[in-house]
Amino acid sequence: MSSWDAVRAAIDSGDLGGTARLVAALDPAGRRATATELPALLKTVRAASQWGLVDPRKVEPLLVAGAGAIGGAAAAAAWLGRRDLEVPWRAGRYDDLRAAVQAVTAARPDEWRAEVAHRVAARIRTADAVWRDLPLWHMAAALTLSAGAAPPVSDGFVVGWVFGGARVPSLGEDPFLDALVPRLFETDGAGLALALATDTTAKERDWIGTLVALAEAGRLERATLLDGCVNRFLRGGTAHTLRWFVQLHQELRLTDEESAARARDYVRLLPTAPPGVADLALRETRRADELGRLDGALFEEAISALLFRPEKKLVRATLTWLDRTARPRGRVDATLRAATAVFAAEALDLRERAVRIAVRHGGGAGAQAREEVRAAAADLPAGLRATVAAAFGPIDGAAAAPPVPAGPPPFVPRDLPPPIGSLAELVEEFGPLAHGHETWAAVERFLGALVEHAFVDFAATRDAFARAFGDDPWAAGADDGYRRSYAEGRWVLSAVRSLLRPEVPRVAEARAAFVRDRPGGRGTGHATRLDRFLGWRRRETAAAVGVLPVLLATPTEGSGHVDTGVLIRRLERLEEAGLEPGGADLVQAMLRVPRAIDTAAASRAGALRSDAGRAVASWLAAGGLGDPAVDCRILGGTVPASGGRAPRASARILATVDPRGDVPPGIARVCAFPAPGRTDSGGPHYRTSTWSWPAMFPSHREVAAAHLAPCLAGTDEYEWAQGETVLALAEADGPSGAATGTALALVLGNKHERERADAVEALLALSGRGRLPAAETGAAAGRLAALGRVKATRIARALGAAADAGAHADVWAIIAAALPALLPAPGARAPAGLPDLIALGTRTAELGGARGAIPALEAVASRRGSSRLVQEAAHLHRTLTTAHC
Repeated sequence: MSSWDAVRAAIDSGDLGGTARLVAALDPAGRRATATELPALLKTVRAASQWGLVDPRKVEPLLVAGAGAIGGAAAAAAWLGRRDLEVPWRAGRYDDLRAAVQAVTAARPDEWRAEVAHRVAARIRTADAVWRDLPLWHMAAALTLSAGAAPPVSDGFVVGWVFGGARVPSLGEDPFLDALVPRLFETDGAGLALALATDTTAKERDWIGTLVALAEAGRLERATLLDGCVNRFLRGGTAHTLRWFVQLHQELRLTDEESAARARDYVRLLPTAPPGVADLALRETRRADELGRLDGALFEEAISALLFRPEKKLVRATLTWLDRTARPRGRVDATLRAATAVFAAEALDLRERAVRIAVRHGGGAGAQAREEVRAAAADLPAGLRATVAAAFGPIDGAAAAPPVPAGPPPFVPRDLPPPIGSLAELVEEFGPLAHGHETWAAVERFLGALVEHAFVDFAATRDAFARAFGDDPWAAGADDGYRRSYAEGRWVLSAVRSLLRPEVPRVAEARAAFVRDRPGGRGTGHATRLDRFLGWRRRETAAAVGVLPVLLATPTEGSGHVDTGVLIRRLERLEEAGLEPGGADLVQAMLRVPRAIDTAAASRAGALRSDAGRAVASWLAAGGLGDPAVDCRILGGTVPASGGRAPRASARILATVDPRGDVPPGIARVCAFPAPGRTDSGGPHYRTSTWSWPAMFPSHREVAAAHLAPCLAGTDEYEWAQGETVLALAEADGPSGAATGTALALVLGNKHERERADAVEALLALSGRGRLPAAETGAAAGRLAALGRVKATRIARALGAAADAGAHADVWAIIAAALPALLPAPGARAPAGLPDLIALGTRTAELGGARGAIPALEAVASRRGSSRLVQEAAHLHRTLTTAHC
């Protein structure tokens, strides 16, 4: 048996220790032979596996064999970093792997091992599941230590050290401590890794307590940790990425001298740092002020930064600081100038507090400061303006009201990209769509082009895809069950796999599941039914590749509509070929007919003779689908019956769709909601297929919204393209009602700014088209926030953005409809953010000249107390009940 045969036998048996001993004993010729044979062995191992993956037992022996046999440092590092040789994650250490790597490389020069270590470390990822790369970290660490070299300081090596390389209880003895601790504050991703790895209640994971203890013991310099935190704050980041450093800074418990010495840096943080960092910086800045170490220029810089921050907590704390230090520090004039900056704040309580501070200290102010206060007071409401005038003297007339915005921007429908014009372009489009995010417009465009090209020249189309993707196991690999199941769940991949593989898509099975309403997996009845229809259409489309000349339902407009004339031409092409379209394709095409029927095209349809042609001609003659009866209610504690049966208690939104009139069975089955026999109308559960639902019903927005709303419920903490979905809903046609308003309200309350921004765009689109159901949106937002299902603070921010864009009238209508449900009864707790929403209501009501008392608002405004809720309610009530001047 040759040396290579012995090494291969050890690898095949998964014997890591045996492989290491054999490779370590190889002579130069044996190492060269092993290095030459390893790539072929890896290919053989992959080919023999079920899904093209390397047997986990053989991964580490293969890695170790390459580490010991491959000569060049770059090639050895590339072998150790191969993604198809990822070591399966395990909770324990990788001591056996480290020992094996050290053993097979012991005879290599120190410089070689150090270079390989640095190259391997450079391959460690920081943002994408770093735990998967922990074996790389351990191999790099083993090579570094055996070479006696300085450790790598790449971001990946630092994050790997945090995430699993270091032993926290014995951190003081870690050979990498001195080199890597400073890098904790410079490495992107270290903050998140430290937050995940830290548990202050468990000694073995208490990174913060351990680092503080090492600093107290003199093992680490306190300045290294303190300056590291401050410099990390100055570099910027989100509240999430900086939270761990804030905690470390707090636990270090700075001395007065340490804090004052860094006062200038703390002031630099105040304008834009995340709230938690800014709060920390404010405390330390005030501490320096109390010690007499904050000069006048730094004080004014700090105040100027803080009073323009959006966080009311920080502004209130700053006003308190101003108030308490105005006289003791001789800053009365500076305090008054700063207070005037808050006269323009949107929050009434902040304006009132700033006025009180100005009045309290006005007697000690200089003439110029008093004049500045009088000038700034011109923009205050009449009551506060009078208070200032009593203390500072007469105030010139109020400033001219700002111009009323012209209204929301006009709605501009999104255009579809042009059709794919060549086979080369079609092949190029496949790569990004095969495994990435599938948007409905891109999918429909690709599938329409694929069906047409494959019908014109099937062999050329198949050959083009085979040349480009013939080695992709998901597109062209053998059917192992798993691959086929995965492909059938993806539109583009299933269609191309049908082109490249001699498989017959299971269309009849999918159609039967839809027609029989057979359960198709976990989820609710309504979502399962739509998913089953889409599953039927997806398999039917795959089966059409090379068989049909055209798909009927491929949209011609960005909303999802199919131009009536184009639809008739497609039916004529099918008749010319003597073929009928797929059943799901026909149903979807009929649902995509515009509300305004092209009479000339409808007349042409009368000449069609195929079954599908006659069905479409009859459909167009009837005017398409009439508007179904749609209802949507937000459920509270009591769950009403639906269809004679009690819905599940977990249901949150009860939506129903009842197609009326003589509707073809397939279309009625798609629209009807919930499915017969189901005990609820869905949710909370969001499916990846929901991106296509508005384009399924482009002429019946409220139908799509009724299907969507229950699924959107409970998803406000997630970023799943909900905003993109309601924006597509806004671009559809048809009535807007409670379902549309509920879907919009749910996404306006989403945690993520991107989703809320898309929802604002949807609101503006509906407003610009005159289709916004403002009252229904407000009623839904109020009830959802009152029930604690969305946060009023988020809705207020989103509506504020819509008002700024010109939709102030509709925003006021939404807020007016939301307030009755949101305003608390006496003794009840108000939802967080309600005062902000009321303040926005005041602003939009003033802009639009809204008048008319709201009884629930009047009740809150008449309560005793000085809470911000009562103040804002009183201000809005006065605005609504004061006669026009």
